[in-house]
Amino acid sequence: MSVSCPTCAATDGTVAVRKALLDADRPLDPQTRELLSMRPEPGKSTGAAITLFVLAGLAGLVGLRTLLSGDDGGSSDTAYRVGYHYGGFLVAAILLGIGLAVHADHRSRRSDTADRWPGTYEQWQQLQQVWRETWLCRRCRVVFLPAGSLRPGFPASPAIPVTRFPEWTESVARQDDHSGAATSD
Repeated sequence: MSVSCPTCAATDGTVAVRKALLDADRPLDPQTRELLSMRPEPGKSTGAAITLFVLAGLAGLVGLRTLLSGDDGGSSDTAYRVGYHYGGFLVAAILLGIGLAVHADHRSRRSDTADRWPGTYEQWQQLQQVWRETWLCRRCRVVFLPAGSLRPGFPASPAIPVTRFPEWTESVARQDDHSGAATSD
């Protein structure tokens, strides 16, 4: 599908935002990439916390296996044997504690922005729909919605500067019936 830019009327520089983020041949600069990236789904834990939880579980399984094996580690030193039997649990507890701290930090940052939209999965889906249908003109550095993109009869939006993309997508998604999305404010 070829869509023309509302500013320069060119079709060769336009691309869907989601495709522009994946285009390895013409990568976006980091600032533009951050502005155009989709917000994470609300209520999701960070990848770092999940990774730490998985590693803690694996370390706990290793500790359990060592404890149940009945092997004393080949040493008569009591401290070594205690470390050998319970070291996996200690590593698991440390990883679990760090994972919980990372998750709590993520939740506190989310609660600091509790009044931010989207707050629910349904609102996030509305935002994602607007994000999926938005196009970028690389030449003009603007974003826009083509006519009929969100629903039949939907008017084309004017060109919006990339710097205003996050606020604009939110305002379009917040509108229940998506009417009035063609406003530039």
